[in-house]
Amino acid sequence: MDHKRFEKAADKIVDVFSDGRITAHDLMYVAFYTVVSAYPEQVVDRVIEYAEHVKHERERIAESRGNYVKDTLF
Repeated sequence: MDHKRFEKAADKIVDVFSDGRITAHDLMYVAFYTVVSAYPEQVVDRVIEYAEHVKHERERIAESRGNYVKDTLF
């Protein structure tokens, strides 16, 4: 596993979404053009899988932070 490659790819993705020129409303159009431009069709499937992984990791991290705070309160 080349973690530097993973970090570089993640930085590119984060850069697109953190760009102030792309508003939340614009994401609808970015999604549309992603689906239209993706070839072969499996590319869209990988984008969807990626988004599901992002959601899972976000929930996992939030849960672990919540448990840590809860444990330290008592």
